[in-house]
Amino acid sequence: MEQQTKSEQVRSKRRRLSWVVNSILLIGFLGTIFYGLAVYAFGTEQARSDSEGRMLAQRPDPSVETILDGTYMEEFEASANDQVFERYMWIETQAWVQRNVLQQQMNNGVISIDEFLYAPDPVASDYSSLGVFFKEFQKEMSEADIPSYFASAPSKPVYATRQGIFPDYIESADAENRGQLHARLEENEIPLIDLEETLGDQPGKDIYFKTDHHWRPEGAFMAYKQIMERLSEQFPDAPALSMEDMEIKSVDGPFYGSHAREISMPYVESPDQFTYLEPKDGFTTTVCRNGDDCGHSVLDTDVLKNSTKFTNYYNLFMGDNYAQSKITQNNPKNDYHLLVLKDSYANPMLGYLGESFGTVSALDVRYFDDYDVSIADYAKENEVDAVLFVHNDRIRGLGSMYQEGL
Repeated sequence: MEQQTKSEQVRSKRRRLSWVVNSILLIGFLGTIFYGLAVYAFGTEQARSDSEGRMLAQRPDPSVETILDGTYMEEFEASANDQVFERYMWIETQAWVQRNVLQQQMNNGVISIDEFLYAPDPVASDYSSLGVFFKEFQKEMSEADIPSYFASAPSKPVYATRQGIFPDYIESADAENRGQLHARLEENEIPLIDLEETLGDQPGKDIYFKTDHHWRPEGAFMAYKQIMERLSEQFPDAPALSMEDMEIKSVDGPFYGSHAREISMPYVESPDQFTYLEPKDGFTTTVCRNGDDCGHSVLDTDVLKNSTKFTNYYNLFMGDNYAQSKITQNNPKNDYHLLVLKDSYANPMLGYLGESFGTVSALDVRYFDDYDVSIADYAKENEVDAVLFVHNDRIRGLGSMYQEGL
């Protein structure tokens, strides 16, 4: 009888303890929800998520029109998701559980392998849209007697595929897509400068950032050397920089690139050390952005000021992306004018090319809404001597933009 009494006491104690724990959890859960709702309703909205590298949706103002056509609820739902209380904490918690509890190597299309982050593309593409553009572009340039070249850098997933880095279960069409891109160039008789010839056998750490989709400035410099060797046939008076001319500089603090922001920090084994190259005597050029915004440098050192954990140091190169940029030598070494058609991958290389050509213009079709410009008209009106595409092989989404921008 005494033993039964003790057992009942133990069970009673456990029930009380369980009730206390459950009450604490319930109060904490409800408190978090109500506090989050209060913050959402009355708090200050965040304009940007540095950890994700994007602007956040803002709470919309209702109107009869937007309520009736449904756009208000769509925008409200987007803002509610983006402005959720302690958003960063929830994202990081979810990623931690996925990696450490569920043992998932991949998150948001990005996989972590030996400290490097990759975003393999499983979707095959024949680059037909770019093929249409290449045909029209080459016709325009041939009529204007302007030679063109396409410098094709291997993307990180292509490099990983060639090196056998991806496990068997990873689906990547990147290498095949690269072949399709080159086939469209060959069909339209646009000379290819295959930068994989230079970069393909180099150590990955010397070419690519671990946590970003871009190449390192050191990798871009190797590619620049190959490009200059090819262009020297047409431009014999264009001097090429050598590595002995350059100084490697490092940024204080860690660099978490685009892939780190996509996959979330629990997947990041180690940050990058961000480096950049600068001639020992400094760059000798001046940059104008979108026409008349002049006086800039190819290295925008303002990016290095007041930096945070997620500062995108890649914007050091050219100060971000612009529809049109023009780099002119302060004391021209020649009167060559090179037009570069590019995306952000080319940005570190533009500074190097600027030291070789008297004038380098750069057009980025992704931003043509910001600055009204036509590729063909710009090339003809500015009497450029050659057009150089600088891209990697992950550009299947640019075909329609290039067609519209021609």
